[in-house]
Amino acid sequence: MDRFSEKQKKIDQSRAEASALYPALWSKVIAEWNTPDPQDRVWLTYSANYLFRTNNVRWAIDPLTLNWRIKGARKVDVTQDLSGLSFVLLTHSHKDHLDIDLLFALRDQPIIWVVPEFILSKVINQAGLPRENIIVPTSLEPVELNGLHILPFDDLHWETTPDGTLKGVPAMGYLIEFNGKRWLFPGDTRTYTASRLPLLGPVDGLFAHLWLGRGNAVMDEPPLLDVFCRFCLDLKPSRIILTHLNEFGRDANDLWDESHAQCVSSKIKEIKPSISVIPAYMGESILL
Repeated sequence: MDRFSEKQKKIDQSRAEASALYPALWSKVIAEWNTPDPQDRVWLTYSANYLFRTNNVRWAIDPLTLNWRIKGARKVDVTQDLSGLSFVLLTHSHKDHLDIDLLFALRDQPIIWVVPEFILSKVINQAGLPRENIIVPTSLEPVELNGLHILPFDDLHWETTPDGTLKGVPAMGYLIEFNGKRWLFPGDTRTYTASRLPLLGPVDGLFAHLWLGRGNAVMDEPPLLDVFCRFCLDLKPSRIILTHLNEFGRDANDLWDESHAQCVSSKIKEIKPSISVIPAYMGESILL
């Protein structure tokens, strides 16, 4: 069996297992998220989809359930379970980030939606979100919600193809400040040039969406490993949380897993040993 086939077989098995177990995992996440606690924490409902509880305010970035991405996965009841959401930040239109079914189920809830202009018509026309509940952010203009200071900025979700053209979609990242902490969410980055982002200053933590080059996930050392690690460090985090792992909608050439997270952790430790790197997977939570 070749390397691709061997890895694909493992992915297929893991996807099937995750699909069957998802309702139990979801129920665990929702129970923890809804429990009052002075500690600020985030939970992953999928590979890079976040539920937050900060100062006992509940909010989300790109909320999504596994059934939206993997149609064989068992469904969960988001209408009741996510009724405690105060606000939601959306980043871009890719299917592993924009769950139209989830948005539709929550359309009548008193939730504030922060929706970039480039996906506004989609969430209104397809998900039925009421325009009066939507804030359309402008890059580098702060938004204040429930005691959180949110700075939106244009993301770098673009890659240069071999023929020199750009491939990608518009996307928005967020710098979020709460309880004296600063957390950076640059989103799905494909151009690893920190100087092309605003000067945001040191941050307590960085959520880094792991991507090491298109079609390179079966390689021993993907070619973008070093540049990805240095990009993360250039953003001056005290901690790096690695996400976008085990995105089961992808095949073996493009799915980043535990082995890639270990490569990144080792490389960053080699470059700057003082920075802690924490891989985070679906169903897990991180103390902020």
